[in-house]
Amino acid sequence: MQPFVINRRTEFRNIRLIDENKGFYDSIFIVKAKDMAKNAGLDLVCFNKPERNKLALCKIIDYGKWKYSQKKDLKKQQQLTRHSVKEVRFSPVIGQHDIEHKLKQVKEFICEGDEVLLTMRFKGIHRRHQDLGLEKMDDIVAMCTSYS
Repeated sequence: MQPFVINRRTEFRNIRLIDENKGFYDSIFIVKAKDMAKNAGLDLVCFNKPERNKLALCKIIDYGKWKYSQKKDLKKQQQLTRHSVKEVRFSPVIGQHDIEHKLKQVKEFICEGDEVLLTMRFKGIHRRHQDLGLEKMDDIVAMCTSYS
């Protein structure tokens, strides 16, 4: 978030103002705008610095509340854009029920929008018979193709 000019720190002569009722004032004295904000019990926040021949845009809002909602929206946006990869491990001697259970998890991960990485772990004596494990993995991948 960028820093904004708030309340007494505003040092402009004239501004464009949006009040708490969404009313728009094209050119208003800063003193009058500060009084309006004070009477409403809110803050006068300037969102941009004036450029050449243009007035600063200010708004009468509750700055703490606005800042909190901006932070909340940013967090929500970050959660929407998160990208995760889930890994599901299999072994060459896995039972049919275990395969079905893990494929159920795979389906849930895919429905949530996550990527899924299927791995086959070979331990001990199973390293000698990798061809059997690869056949089982091909069967598992064939079962998963209907999910994506």
